[in-house]
Amino acid sequence: MTKHLLLLFFALSFLASSALAQKKPLSAKARKAKITAAAAARNKAEATRRAEAARIAANAAVSEGPDATELLRIDEVLTEATLRSDAETITHLLADEYLAVNSKGLITSKKDWLESIANDEAKCDINKGFDFVVRVYGNSGMVVHNTSFRGQLDGSATTGEYRITRYFIKRNGKWLVAASNTTYVVPVRLTALAQAGKKAKREKKKTKNSYASERRK
Repeated sequence: MTKHLLLLFFALSFLASSALAQKKPLSAKARKAKITAAAAARNKAEATRRAEAARIAANAAVSEGPDATELLRIDEVLTEATLRSDAETITHLLADEYLAVNSKGLITSKKDWLESIANDEAKCDINKGFDFVVRVYGNSGMVVHNTSFRGQLDGSATTGEYRITRYFIKRNGKWLVAASNTTYVVPVRLTALAQAGKKAKREKKKTKNSYASERRK
């Protein structure tokens, strides 16, 4: 048994010494190459981190600056064009794939808008925007505002306050309106009346329940 253990010990010692003998120290050239490779890996990782940070910053929402100013300008020009029924200006400001959801929930296209102007179905004499909010996300953006409107839409006369959201895309360095959404805003007066009516209804129900409770007693 002791003999076998000694043989095993000598065998392991031989293998260990052989491995140590084979592991030669790196030459100066090899060490330099290893250091250079490690530095290159660190630089690549840092460049990737910076590129990702720049991408995130570019896509972060901003509400001021040249692009935000340009979106507000285009929105104003488009509003003025609707007052004049200026089909040419509207054509240049809208992307060809432009889509809109009107206050009735109907989807219309750029072609539909231009045809409604040609058929004298879309015109207005009041279209005044206020409470503007603008956001820019890299090559896309949006403008939200309320507008007091009086005119004709889809051949029907309409008057009221609407909230309009316009979506923009930047294509070949030029901002275009790609989509829009129009929502009818219930006047504050009507909202107050509705709330007062609900309150009166609750009070009436409360009084009725109280009276019924007293009778049961």
